[in-house]
Amino acid sequence: MTEIERLTAAYRNGKLSHAYLFEGNDAEAMSSTALAFAQLILCQDNEQCRMKVEMRNHPDFHYVRTDDANIKKEQIEQLVHHMNRLPIESKYKVYVIQDFEKLTVQGENSILKFLEEPPTNTVAILLSTKPEQILDTIHSRCQHVYFKPMQREDFVTYLVEHGDFTRPIAALMSTYTTQVEVATQLAEDYELAPLRQVILQWCDKLIKQRDMALIGVIELLKHAKNRQLQQVTLSAVNAYFQDLLYMKIGMNDKIIFTELQGDYQALTTKLNYHQLTHIIETITEAHKKLMQNVSPALVFEQIVIKMKG
Repeated sequence: MTEIERLTAAYRNGKLSHAYLFEGNDAEAMSSTALAFAQLILCQDNEQCRMKVEMRNHPDFHYVRTDDANIKKEQIEQLVHHMNRLPIESKYKVYVIQDFEKLTVQGENSILKFLEEPPTNTVAILLSTKPEQILDTIHSRCQHVYFKPMQREDFVTYLVEHGDFTRPIAALMSTYTTQVEVATQLAEDYELAPLRQVILQWCDKLIKQRDMALIGVIELLKHAKNRQLQQVTLSAVNAYFQDLLYMKIGMNDKIIFTELQGDYQALTTKLNYHQLTHIIETITEAHKKLMQNVSPALVFEQIVIKMKG
């Protein structure tokens, strides 16, 4: 049963909550489910009403989102003003806040008061990919709906079919995120094709020319020039060696960099299971060090040194 099917069943059984917190990594699924749930609450089977909700121009529906780092105070003030009014066309009023973790503390407290004393027939749907950043008091006043991450292959296909992505770049993004907005923003902000090329070259050197891989850290960090791109790089390096492990045990359908299968076949003879497991553990440790603000050059150099060891 899908999330919208569960929510629909609860609604039909008269178990509608005044507040829901959708949480998970699949931002697209959360957004589309929130929209469908709002259409059910406000419109039931009225197609004209449903179209108004979809177009965000239903008088009893309010959708808050932003591309900025924070949701502005004015957006929340407008929401509170809007939701304190009586419904105009429907029995209920529904508001959705996307990326709820982007609220300032002041904004969260405004919504908290709203959740503690909700206006009659008002339903809140809060969406978050980072629920750990939300106040515990918000969590305690919401019914939680958990979303599984989008399957990697589905994510890659979605990027190729709905965005300006080649399959190799979409595969690179899938090693780092399953959020379409995050992948799209990265593609808009950076040249990902050269980054992908230098990552794969560096991985090859890690196996065949480890001394050159140590020197190659400089070139790698010229492309991975900030913390986010360095995280993308580590995720891709991890995927490369996971691919080799999958190749070695015959699970070729799980390989991410599919165009490298021919190269992988030869490389698997150079590394045994213990070595591959050690490398993947080393990369996992490198991720932690990078998050602790250890020097990126030192993080990547340590990968080479530990591989040699």
